[in-house]
Amino acid sequence: MTESDQAEKSSAGTAAPGQFGQLLSDNGIESNRLPDSCGVETIEVDRQQLENAVQRLRKSPEAVLDLLLAVSGVDSPESYDSVYHLWSTSKSGELVIKVRVAKSEVAPGELPEVPSLARIWSAANWHERESYDLVGIRYSGHPYLRRILNPWNWVGHPLRRDYKQPVDALNDKNPVSFR
Repeated sequence: MTESDQAEKSSAGTAAPGQFGQLLSDNGIESNRLPDSCGVETIEVDRQQLENAVQRLRKSPEAVLDLLLAVSGVDSPESYDSVYHLWSTSKSGELVIKVRVAKSEVAPGELPEVPSLARIWSAANWHERESYDLVGIRYSGHPYLRRILNPWNWVGHPLRRDYKQPVDALNDKNPVSFR
């Protein structure tokens, strides 16, 4: 197989699983290998299998991914993504997990839902609140899912593609305003 054939196969989502993807596969948890993120293995996991996957990765002696570095929300063109950056304090391993919710699955006026990992990592509490506030991803099972950066009565989610910035005294386009 030539290098171009391998690159095409990799871009089609059929790349061989990495170390962590293989570990999940061996334990009956499906994942899809994505292109590496800055040299870090990146996989996509179905939201119904997210909690089982991270528990396995955290407790498995082969992985020991015991530190949640960040949770980010992304409004991609076709989906809402919840992105988790995991790290092993004892083995120096890293993994990026993406959970995608297709926009076609989200009813108008509703928010995409992903299971909360706050019961597994306490650090997820604040990160998930930030993703909820800015991107509008609802984390089911979260102990206190409230806005964290915007006022509680803020309308919309500022990092969404469809967000319309409100016009007020600080951000109107009037030449005599503060801006």
